[in-house]
Amino acid sequence: MDTLFGLPAHPFLVHVPIVLLPLAAVGVVLMVIRAEWHTRYRWIVLTLGAVGALGAILAASAGEELADRIAAVAGPEAARTWEDHVESGDTARNVAIVFFILLAAYVLIPWWQQRGEPGTRATSGERSRWIRIGLAVLAIAGAAASVTTVIQAGHTGSRAVWGDYVESRSSGG
Repeated sequence: MDTLFGLPAHPFLVHVPIVLLPLAAVGVVLMVIRAEWHTRYRWIVLTLGAVGALGAILAASAGEELADRIAAVAGPEAARTWEDHVESGDTARNVAIVFFILLAAYVLIPWWQQRGEPGTRATSGERSRWIRIGLAVLAIAGAAASVTTVIQAGHTGSRAVWGDYVESRSSGG
């Protein structure tokens, strides 16, 4: 997907992970705080994470196409100014995918365990508790990494687009 409404698709698509991945991260933290919130909000948070990760994939793809267009029109020197952003976007996409996988494990494994055999709960209760704690730690780490990389990608993109303008305006130009 290269364009939307006759404009580059990338600036539109980046807003999907920018909004949804931090919301999913907040959802993970809330689900860790209270077990009843895990049960109540798990499907919503999982959906936010899935759509956010899909948005990151689409935004990175559209961004690579946009970078190729910039290089074709403005030359390789202009393309070099975008290298940091392209790399940050690729990292954000990959981390978003990992976050979604960890989030899916945090939601689906306890759900699956709850549906397990009633007679095995006494012996597996302690193990289930430790599995849930481990999954929660991994989900929070994935959430933090995802939000951090999305912020970094946004920062490098803003710098690539607006850096020269802001620098020339602040120096009196």
